[in-house]
Amino acid sequence: MSQYSLNQNQFTQAPVIGQVAFQPNVDTETCQINPNTTATYIQAGCAVKLIANSGPEIVVDVTSGPSDGPVYGVISYNPRINKYGASDRVEIASASNIIYLKSSAAINRGNRVSVTNPTTSTNDATVASDATAGDYTIGFALTQVSGANQLVKVKIEVGSNSTTGLVTIAP
Repeated sequence: MSQYSLNQNQFTQAPVIGQVAFQPNVDTETCQINPNTTATYIQAGCAVKLIANSGPEIVVDVTSGPSDGPVYGVISYNPRINKYGASDRVEIASASNIIYLKSSAAINRGNRVSVTNPTTSTNDATVASDATAGDYTIGFALTQVSGANQLVKVKIEVGSNSTTGLVTIAP
């Protein structure tokens, strides 16, 4: 597992991928991962989309990339389990939640970001600035990072980027 390791012998814990920030995060739902998912690796920080289901359960599946969607939310960090499979229950951070995610490159505060989900246990889900028309973004960066592999706070505001609908917030 590629997640940052936690040192239990410190006064405050460092944030980890998928951890929510700025409590309360009121739009968090428990969902079921698609029983027929083809995803090979599902963990905290993965973007998910809704799947048609006739029952009362909210069923989601991980996206295959920024152009797959629409995105419903992001899997939140759970201290008890971090690798999920078909039919597992997960907590999804959705609209207006603020969550820590890992950057794949430099990101400016206010940029819309999209997620690339991991395909192996040695990778994490990563976010990058996205201005590509038609890509599904998960929200915008609240912090600025100078390069890859840094934690960035992202406010979840799912939507689709377009050349006319790109939202940038001035720092």
